[in-house]
Amino acid sequence: MPHSAMTKKLQGRYDIRQGTAAFAPIVGTFGAISVTAIVVLFTVPPRPSINHAPYIAMAAGLLILSMFNSFTGSFALASIGAEEDLTANLVPAAMYMLIPVMISLVGMLGAFEVLAAIYLPESRTLLALITATAGAVGSLINAFGVSDSLHSGPADTVERSQWIRTQWIQTRADANKWTNRVMVASIVPPVFGAFLRLASVKAIPTAASSNWLVGVGFIVSMIGLVAGYLRSRHSVEGFQKGLRKREGFIAPLAIGLYTLGLLIFLP
Repeated sequence: MPHSAMTKKLQGRYDIRQGTAAFAPIVGTFGAISVTAIVVLFTVPPRPSINHAPYIAMAAGLLILSMFNSFTGSFALASIGAEEDLTANLVPAAMYMLIPVMISLVGMLGAFEVLAAIYLPESRTLLALITATAGAVGSLINAFGVSDSLHSGPADTVERSQWIRTQWIQTRADANKWTNRVMVASIVPPVFGAFLRLASVKAIPTAASSNWLVGVGFIVSMIGLVAGYLRSRHSVEGFQKGLRKREGFIAPLAIGLYTLGLLIFLP
């Protein structure tokens, strides 16, 4: 067969629908782990002193936050996996939906650090650094959506050539450049939080700060979840709305900034 008649296979493509569908049951496992930890927390005989009451409240709140976000995040990611076509709006939708998922992971590890502050105080710093690492990894995973956005959009060659000129990411060079910038920006907050912990710069946990910390986590997670569902809706005018520059930064930074706040208020 002549070379010109052969169809060249495009390599290096990433289908975010398959990734989210495979990730959804893993996310659900986070919720199962959180449920187990919550049961243990509420059934173990009380050993801490009265001064540790805010710690118990914070640990319980973070575990409940983790459980809730795991279940809702799992359903959201599964909805992306059920899509038939890789339209341009699915990448920002998945990035938004990953916010509660990653906050779930960070919150669960943060709860373990709180419990360590009560029962294993020598391990507090180590678990705090692990929490910071989870926040950094979550931000990086979300940032890769910037690169994935290049592979979405109209399937028709002519339509795509016109559509791509209206997008923020137009070439592989653009995708690599902006992905690297988003990655660097998004990991700054958790890395800074890790340095604060090593320098013993932190706030003293109180019942009020525990409630605010968990409440802000719920609010940020719900905003990400709702924004993801809204972005998963397909445009009725037929023009696919791809990833916007502000969305590429907002979603990963939301994870990193919440991790920073958590590190400051962890005991």
